[in-house]
Amino acid sequence: MYSDGPSNSDQESHDLLPSSSFEIDDVEAAGPRHKYPNGSANPRSRSKHSFKQSPPWTRPRCIWIALAIAVILILGSLMFVKKSEIVDQIRAAPKGADSIPPPPMPAPPPPTVPEMDKFQKPAEFRVIGLIFYGRPATVGILDCYLRKNLVTNGGFLDEVHFVVNTDKRQDIKYLDTLIKTEKLFKKVMLPELGYNSVWKNSVEPEHMYIKIDDDMVFFDDNAIANLVYSKLHHPESFNVIANLVNSPETGWLHYHFGAIHSYLPETVPPPKETDAAALGPKAWRASALPVWSESGEMSFPVTMDKPDDGAVLEADRPEAPPFKGHRWLPLPDSEKNIYKTPMAKSEYNPYGPDWKSWALAAQVHYSLLENIEKNQLHLYHYGTSSPSSSEGIWDMTFSRMNINFMAIWGKDVLDNIPFDGPDDEHELSVNIPTKLNRPVLVNTHAVAAHFSFRTQHELYDTDLLDRYRAYANEMVCPKGHQIPIPKEK
Repeated sequence: MYSDGPSNSDQESHDLLPSSSFEIDDVEAAGPRHKYPNGSANPRSRSKHSFKQSPPWTRPRCIWIALAIAVILILGSLMFVKKSEIVDQIRAAPKGADSIPPPPMPAPPPPTVPEMDKFQKPAEFRVIGLIFYGRPATVGILDCYLRKNLVTNGGFLDEVHFVVNTDKRQDIKYLDTLIKTEKLFKKVMLPELGYNSVWKNSVEPEHMYIKIDDDMVFFDDNAIANLVYSKLHHPESFNVIANLVNSPETGWLHYHFGAIHSYLPETVPPPKETDAAALGPKAWRASALPVWSESGEMSFPVTMDKPDDGAVLEADRPEAPPFKGHRWLPLPDSEKNIYKTPMAKSEYNPYGPDWKSWALAAQVHYSLLENIEKNQLHLYHYGTSSPSSSEGIWDMTFSRMNINFMAIWGKDVLDNIPFDGPDDEHELSVNIPTKLNRPVLVNTHAVAAHFSFRTQHELYDTDLLDRYRAYANEMVCPKGHQIPIPKEK
């Protein structure tokens, strides 16, 4: 017998059947299970029942999902095939074939530095050494460095011009003798003395000049090459100056970058039997000096009120040299005691104690000789550099800088002659660069020692000139061209 609705056993049996075995046509053939009062079948009930019994993939929502998946798979297959074809064509194409160009490469960045060997002399122009001459005592030492840097000896200097800026006959006679010993040395006489006349009558526009004061007593082997390279590498610069030892603008920096060591003067003359390595015409090494061991206070006063007219300190003043020819000796515990030395008074000031004090100058010179012996000139290397160069550039930001050793184009000088005042240093490091908005740069890798300013005449009472002469004779001068040892007076 049939009941009005499906029994529980019928429903369970249906659930056990596989969906594929139950088709809508079978339901229709079995006849309706529900009828309206008039005996007709209930189509709503039949439709609902038949949908529930249909397979999942015949339902509308599933059909749309399946279609979407199929479309995605087809598109992906087409892209893969296309890419494979392109790769195969590129691989099969011979080198240099134009049919399938390689993908474009990004343009390389523009070079940040000129492609040049900093230690290879440029052939496009002449490099002239320009010496403002007037002091034979220091030119005797400078002579060896100039010869070593001539093109005939593998250096950068095509010629050296000694511009006579003195009217002392004895000094001019010394220069005449010197000029005869080297064909690349030239003497330049001036119609009148003065820096305007010096610059106007000694430079030509197409040359690069290495202006060197006649009291430069040391510069490292690559100093000139470094200056030339930086002048070319920084065409915006007005001039490029060496890293000067004994300069008020660089002394404070050397002190704070660790290039200055603790020294004080000996107050009593050493015994006559002192080792020749520590005293005498061949002595220059700091390691041979005895350690300072005076009985008095570990200090030395610094001149703060000395006039800048070249006056010499009275012998009875406490800041005067202890005796002529004295040495400066290293202190024990150098780093600890450096605050008791003159350099503790150093200032970043062009008119400060580094300019006026002979004591600060003596300490920086002895420190340089120690650094030379220990092969640690890198202590003077500071400033910025580009990734492809190691210049160590210090921008003076239009403040005054000593021009004792610098590279400059002749044209840049001649275009600004005559100077507004008699001080060529102020004109060439402050006024003209500021007016042109062209910086003055210091190459800190070009280390050079300037002996003294007019305010530091007391340096001649130390043995420093003897030490620089001894170093030059041993390490710089040609064997056949040794610097004569001055006779003791």
